[in-house]
Amino acid sequence: MSAPAVDVLALFQKAALEVSGKQLSNLTNDTVISKLGLDSVAVMELVSYFEEKLSIRLPDEDLASIQTLGDLSKLVQRQVASKAA
Repeated sequence: MSAPAVDVLALFQKAALEVSGKQLSNLTNDTVISKLGLDSVAVMELVSYFEEKLSIRLPDEDLASIQTLGDLSKLVQRQVASKAA
């Protein structure tokens, strides 16, 4: 049984609004996270938000290589799939 796909862009938008009060729009898989104006504390809170909402763990060594929302999406999908396996 495969895990359902997670809409990471929508979840990121919701998380950014809850965590930092930022209304982000026009997000794509090519959006560079560092250009969204989120400080490091907000980014850590976003990671926690994803981990809590999806009951997954995003390893620090994997997070270090994330540049875009597409990169984040691939990591989240991989973690969700391995949890379901």
